[in-house]
Amino acid sequence: MKHVILAAFFAALFIGCGSSTRLVTSWRDPSVSIEEGSLKKVLFVALLKDEATRRAAEDELVARSKAQGVASYTYFGNNIEAINAPGMNDQMIKDGIDGVVILRLVDLTKEQTYVPGTAYPSYYASPYGYYGYAAPMYYDPGYVRTDVTYTIETNIYGTKQGKLVWTGTTSTVNPSDLSTTVREIMEEIHWKMVKEGFLTRPASK
Repeated sequence: MKHVILAAFFAALFIGCGSSTRLVTSWRDPSVSIEEGSLKKVLFVALLKDEATRRAAEDELVARSKAQGVASYTYFGNNIEAINAPGMNDQMIKDGIDGVVILRLVDLTKEQTYVPGTAYPSYYASPYGYYGYAAPMYYDPGYVRTDVTYTIETNIYGTKQGKLVWTGTTSTVNPSDLSTTVREIMEEIHWKMVKEGFLTRPASK
């Protein structure tokens, strides 16, 4: 029998697929499903070394949850380790938190690629060069492009079940900004949840 633990805030907020983010791997607990509209409160945790970036990421997630989310820094302050304290899961349940969403940067890679230049016939250089077919070609010089790839792991825990119910790893190439990256990650997660049947509609009465 499947359990309903969280609301599908993903469905209401994140429709479509991101252009630079893709889902690499995912896993779901087959005994758990998410029913749209059942959410009460979700705790968002962004495990990032930089405190300012952590808070900005959590604020973005809370904003997109339409006030149904809580940023971990407002719940734990700077003591994020408190999430592992004995009895904390019971405390979150008492505080009305249905689930915990944790985003973690697991890898950052940089790859350099040489982009070759373009060669043009000499007659393109000037009106007079048109007649100089034997003249050397001239070039638009090439350059080295550096692509940065961020690998983010997103884990979803059910407080009432006290366990991991869904996890996925996304890869984002050359993210433009934090807001766009968070949106694209959530879009990919939503798409996968729907595809695998983890995200369900409420049963008709």
